[in-house]
Amino acid sequence: MNLTYTLVFDEVILKQLKKAGRNKKTKDILAKMFDKIELAGPSIGELVDYQLFIYEMKNKHPPIRLYFKHNKSTNEIYLFEFEMKTSEQKQQKTIQRVRFKASNP
Repeated sequence: MNLTYTLVFDEVILKQLKKAGRNKKTKDILAKMFDKIELAGPSIGELVDYQLFIYEMKNKHPPIRLYFKHNKSTNEIYLFEFEMKTSEQKQQKTIQRVRFKASNP
């Protein structure tokens, strides 16, 4: 069975993608990450929040973190935002922001 997932982009990630479009390397890495999510679904990421089904996908070089949520009923994956890995505090702030968005659609 060939199951693919539908990607839905949040307004924040759309703004980020416009900025990332200037850097071809980052743009190509994000495109590969999107393709992997579309084909493999949430199993490609690490579960960050068990109640809201928020996942994090990581890339090592450059260090990019991508946050998304899987909606099981519609088989859609909502892409919230990505960030360059900097510090644990910044990562926790981003996760809190994504949790708020996921719980208040």
